[in-house]
Amino acid sequence: MPLFALEMKCDMEGLATLSKDQKSRLNIQVRLQNGDIMKNIWVDPNEEKEVPGSRGTVNVVIKPKGEKKASTIKLVSTGYPTYKEGSDWHTIATLDCRGLSVESWEFIGEDLTATTPGGEEVEVELEDGEYYGYDDKAESETSITGIQTRVSKGSLKKGKK
Repeated sequence: MPLFALEMKCDMEGLATLSKDQKSRLNIQVRLQNGDIMKNIWVDPNEEKEVPGSRGTVNVVIKPKGEKKASTIKLVSTGYPTYKEGSDWHTIATLDCRGLSVESWEFIGEDLTATTPGGEEVEVELEDGEYYGYDDKAESETSITGIQTRVSKGSLKKGKK
């Protein structure tokens, strides 16, 4: 079961946390077994598709021309964890991929919420990959900049028995 962890880090000023809505999609780029690259593959946690010739379900099925078997992507992590100020690389999601590998992913600025150190929620809309705002209570600027993403070998944390 080849697992890929989608990780991110960013610089936050005047904000304590950054959260992605649990229903929002992920945008990835994949390499198929035949070497072809496919961009803008959307993984939607709310979408389930049947796997051809199997009883299982996945979030994405890709059947390239000339290939006998479909490639699949399944979001296996539960929800998107909150990114905390000062964090280093943070796993946002883990994908189980069959017949392909994840090359890269883009942190899309849809359905984002941040909190200030005082606990106030702020809706965040990224513009050109950045966010700038103002915290009236603290009378200070807020920002999210330097968003970086990477893909690493994933693992599932097993619960205690």
